[in-house]
Amino acid sequence: MRISAVLGAVAGVLAGIVLFVNAMIEQRYVEGFVTLLLAPILYGLIGALVNAFMAWVYNAVAARLGGIELFFEE
Repeated sequence: MRISAVLGAVAGVLAGIVLFVNAMIEQRYVEGFVTLLLAPILYGLIGALVNAFMAWVYNAVAARLGGIELFFEE
């Protein structure tokens, strides 16, 4: 979950920069700064929650269907 949050935050920084530049071009300064601050937080939080939910769904389905088994030979 922590990795999902970090990756989401990194994506949020990139999206925030793009949206910030767009807002600056359109002279919406306050919106640009708010977006630059909130995008990494929201992307990280939502990304972590979605991935945690998907892990829960996988575990519930794997318990019924058997999941994935790997066998290794030395």
